[in-house]
Amino acid sequence: MAKLTDPQQAEEAAQRLLNDRMDYIRRAITARGALDEAREALKEAEKNDTAAFQAAVNNGGWTADELKKIGLAAPEKMQRVQRRRKTTQSTPDVQASSAQNGGDTEPEQ
Repeated sequence: MAKLTDPQQAEEAAQRLLNDRMDYIRRAITARGALDEAREALKEAEKNDTAAFQAAVNNGGWTADELKKIGLAAPEKMQRVQRRRKTTQSTPDVQASSAQNGGDTEPEQ
């Protein structure tokens, strides 16, 4: 490696190295921005998909089963919410029966 005696040359060499490293940061920030935009677009698309499916069921006279038979299953997001809602609704029943049985998790027979 050449020995630098001029401070200006040393500063320029250091600046070149920093610029190369900054390129990685710029690319990472650009990629992250694109990812954030894609996530937002996905959220919007899921919202539109769910709304259209619900409109077909609520206003169009279709049942979820009929739509499924023709190849249009309920949106994944809608299915996740329904599963979570079912779990939440059954939880108080389990707690109530557990309290009535003295804390036992098995129902009396």
